[in-house]
Amino acid sequence: MNEKGKSRIVQYLDERIRIRSLMSFLLDEPMPGGANWAYVFGSMVLFTLILQFLTGIMLAFYYGGTPDHAWDSVNYIDHLTYGGMNVGRLIRGLHYWGASMMVVLVGVHLLQVFLWGAYKKPREIMWLVGVVLLALTMTAAFTGYLLPWDERAYWGTIVGTNMIGLIPMIGPILKSAIRGGIGLGALTLSHFFTIHTMVLPSIFILFVVFHMVIFRRIGPAGPFSGNSLDLEARKEFFYPRQILMDAIGMLAVFLVIASLAILRPPGLESVANPSNASYSPTPAWYFDWIFQLLKMIRPEILGVVGLPVLIGFVLILLPFFDTRPERSPFRRPFAVFSALVVLGTIMGLSVEANRGFRQLVPLDPASYTRGKVVFEKSGCMGCHMVSGKGGRLGPDLSEEGLVGHPEDWLVTQFVKSTSHFPNSPMPSFSYLKPDQLHDLAQYISSLGRAGWPDPTK
Repeated sequence: MNEKGKSRIVQYLDERIRIRSLMSFLLDEPMPGGANWAYVFGSMVLFTLILQFLTGIMLAFYYGGTPDHAWDSVNYIDHLTYGGMNVGRLIRGLHYWGASMMVVLVGVHLLQVFLWGAYKKPREIMWLVGVVLLALTMTAAFTGYLLPWDERAYWGTIVGTNMIGLIPMIGPILKSAIRGGIGLGALTLSHFFTIHTMVLPSIFILFVVFHMVIFRRIGPAGPFSGNSLDLEARKEFFYPRQILMDAIGMLAVFLVIASLAILRPPGLESVANPSNASYSPTPAWYFDWIFQLLKMIRPEILGVVGLPVLIGFVLILLPFFDTRPERSPFRRPFAVFSALVVLGTIMGLSVEANRGFRQLVPLDPASYTRGKVVFEKSGCMGCHMVSGKGGRLGPDLSEEGLVGHPEDWLVTQFVKSTSHFPNSPMPSFSYLKPDQLHDLAQYISSLGRAGWPDPTK
């Protein structure tokens, strides 16, 4: 098409939708100090979100959202070929690794804004919207984890919803509402599919648009070096250099995701089997650190709820308490130190969680039966709840068997609980014989594991 033809099209569109004004709004954004690679992370996050939308729509065309069809449909997708190329597995791999990449990039972008102090006046609202987008990203990753309906997805979601159940007062209600009952089933899958494909995308679009509108209103933060005259002299518009930098950043992200999708496809374990009592459940990698806290801290609420809630409150209140002028990270040592401590703690807990993942304790029906008798005769129900019955002084043991504590750990807990938790009020059961302690450990290790009571019946 020649230039005259293009001009007529532009004029036609401009008369009807003011295309020139729209393009000017999108491309003529002033960038104080000029284009900068530091500005590419927001565009990279937006790219991964769009990639998730596109690949998610493609997968939804073939997905069957019921327990009797979900696994078969995902297996069909994994073997869907076009022109001799395994297109289905590639698209699913892009969606799978795109989710992980989005979690990483949202975290990196939020960390970048924190280190540069770009959450301060007048950007408080934009920061809060970013915190909401982080929460939405984690929720999307969590709800999508169950959809393949294989063993890994099923038991990982068991662990994840157990964590939600530990939230004070509303936890059990949320857990039951999310699952659609006591266990995972058709309602659970329907809830997760609806939230993942309908609710969250709508909320994502709303908050992303809100985030971008605020960004265009107040402009980018930084740079924090040079006087105003120097920054004005180096000012550039969004087009063309910043667009080129953003495009290179997005291309790099896509190449990483595509490489992982090809070299490390997500795979599919056997179909979810609620009666498989030997499967060792693990959460998605981004919840590994919370899973480790669940094993380390009692009461569980301190680890599973306390630290995440504390981090959330700090993120929300931060722009209203830290009102000093924006400055480079090199001039904010406390911010850098606190960020390193939080990141180091999360990474350390995640590594420890992966080291500690173990197969669940093998169970013996006869020992389980004897252990249940020991549990009841020792008065444990007076302090602990099991399947909605019992006391509330101690932690709910309804699904304690999924935590994966070995027998020696449990026996030590029965005999001297202060070895694990110095302030534990749990009485000693040292009067029990070794075989009784073994049987009691067997019973505790069975709680929450499918097929028990006695799987032989």
